[in-house]
Amino acid sequence: MAEYIEKQSALDAILREPPDAHYPSWYMAKIKMLPAADVVPVVHGRWGTGRFNLETGNYEEQCTRCRNFSKEYGKPYCPNCGAKLDGGTE
Repeated sequence: MAEYIEKQSALDAILREPPDAHYPSWYMAKIKMLPAADVVPVVHGRWGTGRFNLETGNYEEQCTRCRNFSKEYGKPYCPNCGAKLDGGTE
């Protein structure tokens, strides 16, 4: 699994040192010592075809990612699968 670091943390680790000439292995060692950032892949989707639920009396829209219907369609994410519903591609 890939590991990610924060760009600013890497820059801070290198710029904190004196401006002497360093070799590529020195930079590699500095960056390897940084902790991995806590990241997750972003899954995109959008609100799709809607329907009126006769049982609840609510209008519901369908998430294009998980295909579940939700009455919370105004939110920027799917309450079921967590997809970011900004219309972006997957």
